[in-house]
Amino acid sequence: MNRNSSSRLQKLILFTVLLTLISLFVIGVAYASVAQASTFQDISVSPSTGSPGDTITITVSATGISATDRGQVVYLSPNSFMRNVDLKYDSASGKLIGTFTIDYYDIPGTWKVAYLDIPDDFVDGDEVDLSAGNITITNPHPDTTAPTFNSIQLSTTQTNPGGKVHVTIDASDAESGLEVAFVGWTRTPVRFDVVIALLSYNEKTGKLEGDLYIPLNQSAGTYKLSLISILDKQANEYSWSADSGPAITDKDLVLINDPGAPVAGFVDVHPGDWFAEDVLFLAEFGIIGGYPDGTFRPASNVTRAEFAKMVCLASEWELVHPTTPSFSDVPSSSWAYDYIETAKAHGVINGYPGGIFKPDDKINRAEICKMLVIASDLELNVSGTNFSDVSSDHWAMQYIMTARNNEIVSGYSGNIFKPSALATRAEATKMISNSYFYLTIL
Repeated sequence: MNRNSSSRLQKLILFTVLLTLISLFVIGVAYASVAQASTFQDISVSPSTGSPGDTITITVSATGISATDRGQVVYLSPNSFMRNVDLKYDSASGKLIGTFTIDYYDIPGTWKVAYLDIPDDFVDGDEVDLSAGNITITNPHPDTTAPTFNSIQLSTTQTNPGGKVHVTIDASDAESGLEVAFVGWTRTPVRFDVVIALLSYNEKTGKLEGDLYIPLNQSAGTYKLSLISILDKQANEYSWSADSGPAITDKDLVLINDPGAPVAGFVDVHPGDWFAEDVLFLAEFGIIGGYPDGTFRPASNVTRAEFAKMVCLASEWELVHPTTPSFSDVPSSSWAYDYIETAKAHGVINGYPGGIFKPDDKINRAEICKMLVIASDLELNVSGTNFSDVSSDHWAMQYIMTARNNEIVSGYSGNIFKPSALATRAEATKMISNSYFYLTIL
């Protein structure tokens, strides 16, 4: 067992954040059509010192924020552990406020603000002085002991590019508790061709679990189990590698090219399907799912309620549950109530005259364009050649053209769009996938 308080996984996360910042800067001009709504002003914390059991309140001031806006502050502990604190809009102060309670095992010392993420503004603590949000923790009994690894299990050891493998690790941690695990396989003899699974702690099973989704372009071959990294809630790490750790047998992966194999575990989605990559992508992020019989049913249509759910999940919005329903045909007992109400709170849907939403009606391609353009906060852009079947006075023309100009939709051959055609699950998945960058990053 190798304990390393400055964990490699935490460094990887920080490195990914830096790459994201660089990417956003480089492509900022290309995506200038996205509205910039809020700008960071200042951050404060109360109290600025504390010990286990104390509640810390973080307050962020920014221009242009509204009641539906959320944010996040990420702290970096002295041993490089990252803690996320969610921020919510406070109507009384007009600011974003979040709280957390200092844990019994938190590492003592100064916890610094690594970065701050609010709508349309990402603030890096290395570039902007965020020290007013720093917290000093005193703790006589921090957790400094690494987890213990017991075993690893795979749902299968043979799959295909585009396939899915469920990974389970049995481990233990007597103090702060298990948090995540990082498992890697390397194709032999090519040491830089790897697949990686990220597992999270499942409180119901008491194990670390996660699904490994194999990229469609992953090379076939044998992938040897090469790395296991387990972190507890204080970033203490158990680390195993094939080069130095004890032998772990029968946990290698074999990838075989099979054009008829399932993608993301769906028996009716195959590697050659035009929508396969999008299905794999959204399934990995939990935005779409299938049916009990293992199908995805790509040719089936999508209801308005189902698409509202997809938009909320892709946008990572916190769900709301108002006491009074906004629509008479969507009661609070409906499975889709929170998703429909959340979409309405973000201005994505309005419903029909008479205060109804028609949740079970099938959604058409024009309606999807409107919802995605609004959810993505894109400025309307009608430049360029319009689709031949979308007239200039069509109610959704502006949304359809904006979606086209931002490569969310492309239409059919012959420069037609079929705005009134009911969208299939494959088409809806493709459009959500094309919108994902706007929905989650910008």
